[in-house]
Amino acid sequence: MTSWPDARKDNESTIVKKFKLLKDQLTKELALQLCRNAPGCGFLYELYDAKHLDYEGAFQAYMMFLRAIAAMVPRPSFLYIFPKSCAGCAMLQILSILCLHPVLENEANNLFCELLFDTRGDILNRDDIRQMAMMMRRAYKGREDPFPYIGYCLDYDRKSQGFNMAYVIGVLFSFDQFCELMKSNSVLGAQIAHEMVKNLAVSDRQSQQLYQLLSKYKELISDNKSDT
Repeated sequence: MTSWPDARKDNESTIVKKFKLLKDQLTKELALQLCRNAPGCGFLYELYDAKHLDYEGAFQAYMMFLRAIAAMVPRPSFLYIFPKSCAGCAMLQILSILCLHPVLENEANNLFCELLFDTRGDILNRDDIRQMAMMMRRAYKGREDPFPYIGYCLDYDRKSQGFNMAYVIGVLFSFDQFCELMKSNSVLGAQIAHEMVKNLAVSDRQSQQLYQLLSKYKELISDNKSDT
């Protein structure tokens, strides 16, 4: 099997089985192929459009499948799964699923840890994720279409704290330099992430803010090495 489940034709049990089968046979090559061939608006919208938002088991299998893919492919490839290959949209879709099914907070937490290379859970914990999901939900403004619709960043109030909190996590896990830092020095990476969240900028400035923080800490590390 090398294709995504069909939310319009498959019942919940079939969707769960297909995701589990894909996960069991997943290789890097297959993961990259599935990223390229993902539904254009993401699987959340596929279930929304098919009126299957109550499929908790399907969403659980999907979240676990996303984590498996994230462990195998570069972040730009992973983002093909979401609208516009946008890290903000990825965050909004994942948090939307958590709003629909709060019982899946463990799956959401595991996925974020994988995306952020945060093996110790220093950046986000379950309480953080739960609070972020609630704030994000309040920022939804796509009034013509009931929540969550596509989970598209333009459907949210971009000035709201909820939107910018979600967006900053997307900026972090999609920024190559930050991911490399998390692999080599997760304590410093988490410190930078916390500074980003504490001094929350609007989404349009977050990439620049992260770049500046990474440059600042890189200089500090270089200076410390020079002094020893």
